[in-house]
Amino acid sequence: MFSRIAVFLLLAGAAHAQDFPALYDVTGVASDDVLNVRTRPMADANMVGTLAPDAEGIEVLAEENGWGRVNVDGQSGWASLDFLARVEGSALPDAAVVDCFGTEPFWSLELTQGESAVFSVPEGVEKAFSVSPLTTASGRFQPFAALGSKMGENIIVIVGEGQCSDGMSDNLFGLTGTVVIGGYDTQVYSGCCTLDMD
Repeated sequence: MFSRIAVFLLLAGAAHAQDFPALYDVTGVASDDVLNVRTRPMADANMVGTLAPDAEGIEVLAEENGWGRVNVDGQSGWASLDFLARVEGSALPDAAVVDCFGTEPFWSLELTQGESAVFSVPEGVEKAFSVSPLTTASGRFQPFAALGSKMGENIIVIVGEGQCSDGMSDNLFGLTGTVVIGGYDTQVYSGCCTLDMD
């Protein structure tokens, strides 16, 4: 009985793994053509930009009627998923690299799962922490958290699903991020996150 329940819970967790955001590669587009990105998820909507026929690692934030929301040229738009192939293992919690960033103050963090979290601000020195892989909240499908440390300081990175704006462009992002650095003092940073390739 216990083993059946364990298998059921394992399969239920897999079925509810986060589908978006995830990374996609452009596919099926001729080398002398482009993939159009439109204002709305429909073929007759105005264009906001294009993706190259060999573009890789395009972050798709959401899906609607066979169209995926993407960022291009500082704007958010929609591209047909008929021409986008999902990169396996690119959604959370499996994504290899997550970049987080914020404004006022400006900060950025590159999280390489199970290896490092490199935090930086424009006027400061980069701080590199050794970190754990992202762990999913107990009994939930999100948020995800990673813990890390370096000499004299600790870091907590929390990534959750939710629409986010950087406040600087018309891009939209599908992940929010909070970074807490503690040691000599406590610093808390909040912003958006995006998936990245290895």
